[in-house]
Amino acid sequence: MKGHVDEISLDGYLVHVYTPPVSVNHNELYPVLYVQDGSSLFLSGLDELERGFSTGELPRVVLVGIQPVNRLDDYTPWKAAALVEGRPAFGGGGDAYLAFVVTKVMPYVEAKYPVQTGLEHTGMIGASLGGLISMYAAFQYTHIFGRIGSISGSYWFPGMIDYMQSASFATVMAGTHRVYISVGTREGEGKTNVQKDMVPLTLQAHEVLLTQGLDTQDVLLELDQDAVHRVDCFQRQFPQAIQWLFG
Repeated sequence: MKGHVDEISLDGYLVHVYTPPVSVNHNELYPVLYVQDGSSLFLSGLDELERGFSTGELPRVVLVGIQPVNRLDDYTPWKAAALVEGRPAFGGGGDAYLAFVVTKVMPYVEAKYPVQTGLEHTGMIGASLGGLISMYAAFQYTHIFGRIGSISGSYWFPGMIDYMQSASFATVMAGTHRVYISVGTREGEGKTNVQKDMVPLTLQAHEVLLTQGLDTQDVLLELDQDAVHRVDCFQRQFPQAIQWLFG
């Protein structure tokens, strides 16, 4: 790794900030991507990302990995019952979590690191429930996050598709926002609950965005052949998401 990773604590949340290696332009400012689940999506792949930076195949970007305190709470937009009896319910703390990102994490990063500001330079991404809350952020903070990545997003979460259909903000995103959505073609295999419908629900979420004014210049849907719902599959999608969102 030629770049640098800082570990900081903000209001009880552990945050990892990756800054890419300095280019020829020492005063260069970079787009910034706020990443769910800490550095799990990018830390093991930094060598590959930096190869892409050096060849120009990937845009240089500052990555801000935010470790959740309780992902069943932080990454869900409203309360919902557990999928499996005996497991914790979903806490529905997504609004408070996103407010923390916008009011605490973003000002800190923008003051301390060489990042560009504005819609086209500011993104949020996550996988699974992290992909769910990232898509929710697209609607709740349309004026802040212009780049959204939802890798294997949990669109089975009760009410999420209905929320996307009823919200009117997507029409505002056309031409100003980019959205990356991916799902593995084998996700949902072996499940008997609503998670068995991971693939069709992701396709439905994609279709909702297209029917609300966005088009294929705004939204990319990636079907990851034979991929399952697993972190290594999520990590594989990460460089392509960066390319689409900021390339």
